[in-house]
Amino acid sequence: MIRNGSITTRAVFAFALFSLLQFAAVAQIFQPVKWKFSVKPLENNEYEISASAAIEDTWHVYALSVSDKPDAIGPIPTTLKINAGTDFELVGKTKEGKYITHFDPNFEMDLNYFEKSAVFKQKIKAKSDKPFTVSGVVEYMACNDERCIFPDPELFDVKVTPNASTEEVVAEESAPAASSGAKENHTSWSYSVKAISDKEFLLSFTATMEPEWHIYAQKLESLEGPVPTSFVFDPNADYALEAAVTEPKPKRIYDKNFMMNIDYHEGTVVFEKKITAVGTSKSPITARLEFMQCNDTRCLPPQMIYVKFDPTTLQAMEFDPLANTESTTPAGNDPFKMPGVDLNSPLNNCGQEKENYGLWAIFLFGLIGGLLALLTPCVFPMIPLTVSFFSKGAEKGKGKQRAAMYGFFIFMIYFLLSLPFHLSKNVDPEVLNSIATNTWLNVGFFVVFLVFAISFFGFYEITLPSSLANKVDSASELGGAIGIFFMALTLAIVSFSCTGPILGTVIGSIYSTDIQGVVGFLGLELSMPAAKVSAAMMGFGIALGGPFALFAAFPSLLKKLPKAGGWMDDFKVSLGFMEVALAIKFLSNADLVEQWGIFKRESFFALWIIVGVLWALYMFKVFTFKPGQGSKGWSKFKIVFTSLIVIFTLRLIPGVLPPSELNRFDFLSGFPPPKSYSWYHYEEEFHIYKDLAEAMKAAEEQGKPVFIDFTGWACVNCRKMEDTVWPDETVRAILSEKYIMCSLYVDEKVELPAEE
Repeated sequence: MIRNGSITTRAVFAFALFSLLQFAAVAQIFQPVKWKFSVKPLENNEYEISASAAIEDTWHVYALSVSDKPDAIGPIPTTLKINAGTDFELVGKTKEGKYITHFDPNFEMDLNYFEKSAVFKQKIKAKSDKPFTVSGVVEYMACNDERCIFPDPELFDVKVTPNASTEEVVAEESAPAASSGAKENHTSWSYSVKAISDKEFLLSFTATMEPEWHIYAQKLESLEGPVPTSFVFDPNADYALEAAVTEPKPKRIYDKNFMMNIDYHEGTVVFEKKITAVGTSKSPITARLEFMQCNDTRCLPPQMIYVKFDPTTLQAMEFDPLANTESTTPAGNDPFKMPGVDLNSPLNNCGQEKENYGLWAIFLFGLIGGLLALLTPCVFPMIPLTVSFFSKGAEKGKGKQRAAMYGFFIFMIYFLLSLPFHLSKNVDPEVLNSIATNTWLNVGFFVVFLVFAISFFGFYEITLPSSLANKVDSASELGGAIGIFFMALTLAIVSFSCTGPILGTVIGSIYSTDIQGVVGFLGLELSMPAAKVSAAMMGFGIALGGPFALFAAFPSLLKKLPKAGGWMDDFKVSLGFMEVALAIKFLSNADLVEQWGIFKRESFFALWIIVGVLWALYMFKVFTFKPGQGSKGWSKFKIVFTSLIVIFTLRLIPGVLPPSELNRFDFLSGFPPPKSYSWYHYEEEFHIYKDLAEAMKAAEEQGKPVFIDFTGWACVNCRKMEDTVWPDETVRAILSEKYIMCSLYVDEKVELPAEE
């Protein structure tokens, strides 16, 4: 539960849910609600300020009061705020049109909201006959049945001219906030239509950026970074619109802010799209352009521009969708869908881009695990034995063929081991989140990793039944592909004492993190954790089986391999110490979630220092876990490796001392507990409330907005943000001076008092 004063846990959880949905939708920012503002003269020097909303199909905005219950806590209501002025005074309260009342299963209550359109009005009375300007802001929340978004507040200014004819609208409607001059902009756009032939036309979008500013390419490595430039064309029966929007080759640079490679454009860039007329009619084509502009220090919110192309007159121009209150997006279109992309298809642009990025990272994780397993005493000595067997078939020209088949079967065996994880493909994301932050599951992983570590230390071996190994080994004597398959299976079984703990670590790491969603693969719907297990197993199988096939096909390469010896014991024991360090991390997660207060930041570093000292003492042969264990001499690699262990351990020592600049540990952000969870008193960069009610009270007293940080004790990315971004001088100044900070821990399991 979330400790939040008098605010109910269910309400705060709902806010957290909608906030996370907002982040999930950042790949394609959409404005399903368009606003326009006007003023209407009344009698007795009174005027009516109106805020009119045109709402996309399936979306809705909430009324001034979201519920008829006075103490109900639900979604954010719509508010129309008029800034105080010396030339006028407010008359009465804000009024609204007729709204819909409907039961919302997400909030478990009846909610008041508007569909299609909404109007909010506020009366004012002029104090003199001089013209004046009325400014204000509309704040609102837009939802549909699946998601909610929190758009930027809509700022407006309307001019009032007293004594004008009451039959006329005496104030100009302000432009929508998204296109008003109040918003900063460093990119200008121009558009053109060029006739290639009677049937073909070329549509162009030209962006010109100011020096030091840039926009992003249409495809990025991950949707978790900045917003790519995108183009959405409304369906038009007069044209074939399947062709993709082309762009020049973007520049690529590693962006330290997003911590990823970024493809971007600077200066002037032209995006083009070819269209083909399918009939004699040539009606105008409408499109939505979205882009995000950044420089080296900051980014501006994404902007949406609406463009109309007319192939008949060869003209193109921006247009205001508010000129027609009807939806600019045809019914049935997903407003979050990127151009030409079916997010439900695994083989299309964006859906695949994000998921493949994650799967490739996990595949690489599994590949590294397989290479580590290859160097263990259970596997490495078997390479020469396997090579000698396949070399016998070299005279018949079948040695390389059998070797390739052997390597493939090793890969296939490990891939097949991942299939049981796909038996439940539709996994509830909330269940996965509960698993990732479950106290006893983290304690369970702590125990399992310790068991693996003790095995690597040499006290016992985790093996499969010997009878199974004997039967499989007997089957390997069969000829042909069947015999080679059972040889590969024999290797997998016999080497399990070394590969099992490594595989367990890989799979445990996947299921102990908050991985959610369903990913498509070869036309199948697979749960994200299961897909990542398969990716890891495939990487593991390739790394383990590939060298066997390679050396069996080219036996001369064996001369370049190091000889088996005590170095493999050192390597295996080193893996054991790494397992202990990971086990401590899982125990720390459980302590954080339950707030036991045992393994605080300094305790975590103390345990890691003990592990590092024991690891170094083992490498120096001060002790061993069993007689004759490990290498005796000092190779260059061993000297370097041991030196790194000692240096890393010494670097951890400031972690147990009072706060200092050396205690930042930015390179370990996310692994140790946060600074606020400490035996010492860390001086905060700015005060952060842990109670929403207290934060709201402080915000009211100081007249500042509340910055709500939905975070988690077991959230690695959250710690990275707090340790590296928040301390930045510019960011710290903004958060400390302009906002009241409140952190709500969505995975905290501390029970609230009964009255709350």
